[in-house]
Amino acid sequence: MEIGQKMTYNRAYDYDVYERHTERWPAAGDRLLSPGRDTFLADEADERNYRLLRGYKRAGDILIQGALADRTDCRNLIFPALFNYRHYIELALKAIVDDHGAFAGGSLGQKNHKLPELWQLFLAISAAFGNDRSNEAAVAVGECIDEFVTLDGNSTAFRYARNQRGDTPVLPSGGLDLVRLHDVMNGLENFFECADLDFTHKADLAAEAAELGPCEGY
Repeated sequence: MEIGQKMTYNRAYDYDVYERHTERWPAAGDRLLSPGRDTFLADEADERNYRLLRGYKRAGDILIQGALADRTDCRNLIFPALFNYRHYIELALKAIVDDHGAFAGGSLGQKNHKLPELWQLFLAISAAFGNDRSNEAAVAVGECIDEFVTLDGNSTAFRYARNQRGDTPVLPSGGLDLVRLHDVMNGLENFFECADLDFTHKADLAAEAAELGPCEGY
């Protein structure tokens, strides 16, 4: 594997760390978060929110691509992929409510994993900015959110085999179209990003109009 070979060369490992099976064994001094220059964890909340939002969506994409490329892992990777996608939707909605909720007089209140509450807040914000909540795209997004709510209302169904009551969540028993899943999630990502840009633009216009006052705007 090209990435694995590059890592082997850069770090002088005598094996490919990305091989499915290795003889690696825990050793004295092992640390998961060893200092290095490969990446850096965001310190500030705004950047961290940005990285989390895009990271969970991208992680879902990579897992789906991996599942399609390696049928051996396909049935394993689908669970973290679906969790990442669901969590992306949750983070996208929370970010929009955090940034624009005041315009509609709404806020998150007690934070939880409830997608229906977040979606209703989103719709209220959208309406406050003069958007039609019944347009085709908004309806489609709402229906996709309803799918996740039905399967995973508490954000646990794709993380645990049993819920807190000891029951196994009911998931679709038939096969899934992973390419379609990936494609639809791209549509949701575009929707949320465009909504955020639209709300920001309209909020800026409203702020400018308020500064000009009722007469200066003419």
